[in-house]
Amino acid sequence: MSEVKNIDYQVLDLKKENIFTFSEGIPGFEKVQRFAILTNPEEAPFGRLTAIEHDLCFIIINPWTVYPEYKPDIDQEDIDKIESPSNEEILILAIVTIPEGAPQEATMNLVAPLIIHTKKGLGRQVILNNYKEYSSKYRLWKDLE
Repeated sequence: MSEVKNIDYQVLDLKKENIFTFSEGIPGFEKVQRFAILTNPEEAPFGRLTAIEHDLCFIIINPWTVYPEYKPDIDQEDIDKIESPSNEEILILAIVTIPEGAPQEATMNLVAPLIIHTKKGLGRQVILNNYKEYSSKYRLWKDLE
């Protein structure tokens, strides 16, 4: 088992099935390759993609929670890189950005989702083939306007 410190600096024991390797890292954080997905019912529908050996955490969400019409077209080469035989076997998550002091302006990146093959423990961030149909700053709370 590995250990990771959560946002409150409590050490959590992680099982292998909760750890994912992003062999190319995430753009801007290429040297950070091992992550764990952490969830807390009090933070639903959000989760955390937390780096294991670094002080880095991304807020994540299932994009269909907010945008049910989402139809990502993922390149087969990207699917092959996480050793998945098809895109039906992968978990797709969006990274959320929450501006400091303005949570009502939170956005999610629909252009470059994370794809994760949960059985192989592999993941990567990809740019969709149909990226022009989506926004990298899709407002989570559009209905509040």
